[in-house]
Amino acid sequence: MWGEFPFVPISPLAYTINLPQKGEFFLTRKYWILFILVLIALPITGCSSIADQGGGVPWKPQPLWLTDGFDFPVGNPDGRGWSITGYNFLSWSTYSNSYHPGEDWNIPGAGNGDHGEPVYSVANGKVVFSGWNTALGNVILIKHSISPEDFVWSQYAHLDELWVSKGELVARRQPIGTVGRGPNNRFAAHLHFEMRKEDLPANAWPRTNGVAWPRSRVTDYWLHPTSFINQNRPQ
Repeated sequence: MWGEFPFVPISPLAYTINLPQKGEFFLTRKYWILFILVLIALPITGCSSIADQGGGVPWKPQPLWLTDGFDFPVGNPDGRGWSITGYNFLSWSTYSNSYHPGEDWNIPGAGNGDHGEPVYSVANGKVVFSGWNTALGNVILIKHSISPEDFVWSQYAHLDELWVSKGELVARRQPIGTVGRGPNNRFAAHLHFEMRKEDLPANAWPRTNGVAWPRSRVTDYWLHPTSFINQNRPQ
């Protein structure tokens, strides 16, 4: 079985191959050429190692920025010194002719004295919107991962200054902006604060074509902010 093996040519490189005797390693000219071509083709076909791609930096999956509890967005972590002096959650707003989907936080008796006070992210999360809205003024919307499959969103409106940008990761109690007065100083200084359980655009409001949603539909999309935070304080 060890000897010459007749090989039918199928290309100019093909000819009779002398098989090696037992214990010998042997390559004919054809297979040397094929071996060299394969080595040359490896980088071209993308068969190089992961570490060689993307400037030599191995790809790593991004860690999920999970929450470790929720604090209040103004004042101390427990909101001490501030209260809801404007519309509460699900109060009927005569300004918007709809049920109010958040809470209006202010320092009692301060009037506009809390204008410029810091606003904090209520939990670890990722900024999904930071910008201007004609109805709400400056707005920040943050997505929070309670678990790999469960999310909530916090929104901060009527801000004076924005200190974070879309795409940034933020930590619980990180200052993200300051209390303002809404578009063109339309309102007395306060923070309009929402907690959402669905992924909604920053300008979402519970009405359609000027018609207010019923309370039951509002609670399909929005959470009671104070109740949710009190139930999910850091351990």
